[in-house]
Amino acid sequence: MSAEIGQLSTLPPKQRTPEAIQADIKRKKDIPHEAFKGGFILEKIANPISTGQLRLINTNVEDNPSVTFNYFKHPRDLQRCVDGIRMATKMVQSEHFTNFTQCDKQTTDKILNISVSANVNLVPKHTNDTKSLEQFCKDTVITIWHYHGGCHVGKVVSRDQKVLGVDRLRIVDGSVFDESPGTNPQATVMMMGRYMGLKILRDRLGKQLVFRG
Repeated sequence: MSAEIGQLSTLPPKQRTPEAIQADIKRKKDIPHEAFKGGFILEKIANPISTGQLRLINTNVEDNPSVTFNYFKHPRDLQRCVDGIRMATKMVQSEHFTNFTQCDKQTTDKILNISVSANVNLVPKHTNDTKSLEQFCKDTVITIWHYHGGCHVGKVVSRDQKVLGVDRLRIVDGSVFDESPGTNPQATVMMMGRYMGLKILRDRLGKQLVFRG
């Protein structure tokens, strides 16, 4: 999937008409070709300490909710991002990496400048992005479109995938994840569905054996 309509797009999904996509591409002509020539190394902050807010703005299901992400509100999350950027930079500057990509060893400033110029989000950029890794993290942070579920863990579905307050109804989706997997959630959800299906069958078989005994 191309960067214009994929996970790095700054165009909201509902606005991605053919005309809007072409207009968005024209606005990005100043992006250096290196930014999309090979690929991106993305860093994920697993289990962040920072928390945000999600609330409905009205009762219309067609309207998006109000979302406040509060990225890096906790200083520990920001420090982990800085550590990850330093590790990624060290990796791409290594001899093994440059031998594989057949590129000259680039300075840290050049690597970071290419990333900032890619403009992967709508956050205003700062002049010190390549001098302050903390500012670089804040200005280049993005949310990947891996929707896992819209319910608070433990508030709607129990550990046995039972919908709280409803008899004989189970749900298997990303709302039961204690930790978000670092990739697309489909495989994890499918594995959970198979596990729960087998568990239900075994529980029923066990009850039948007890009843027959």
